[in-house]
Amino acid sequence: MGLTLDIGCGPNKQPGAIGVDRRLLPGVDVVCDFECGLPFRDGSVASIYSIHSIEHIRDLMSFMAELYRICAPGAQVYVRTPYYMSRNAFVDPTHVRFMTEKTFEYFSFPNCYGLRIHFRVVSIEYNMRKGFKWFPEFLQRPLRRHLWNVCDELAITLEAVKPCGE
Repeated sequence: MGLTLDIGCGPNKQPGAIGVDRRLLPGVDVVCDFECGLPFRDGSVASIYSIHSIEHIRDLMSFMAELYRICAPGAQVYVRTPYYMSRNAFVDPTHVRFMTEKTFEYFSFPNCYGLRIHFRVVSIEYNMRKGFKWFPEFLQRPLRRHLWNVCDELAITLEAVKPCGE
């Protein structure tokens, strides 16, 4: 059984996880700049949480390659991030990117960047705003893509497929 990490946890670490953050805050177990690498062995991690932290990553390609390196085969990566059409994606001046449900397709294999990584999308959930969460999915989809501030956040679960290319 591998480790469970909460990357960018701040003071809100997931129960049972090792908290990893850039700053020493309550609940943080490992302080490191995770854009420069993660201090964990290859294939040692069974699950990773990235709750409202991935939108702060400048070099997403290298970060995802680093996550893949430390993931055991079948490891689950749970990402929660502001949806690109939400005002929450824009209000924090430390956000450096906007995420959609299509963003994570670039981390499957093969990919157009030559990365030797393969994350499979397991599930996608949307946190719709109050007035829109009761609409059926066939209406929510065009609403969240074409109207501003209908969907607050995206929750996506990825699985590390190893070896790469399977």
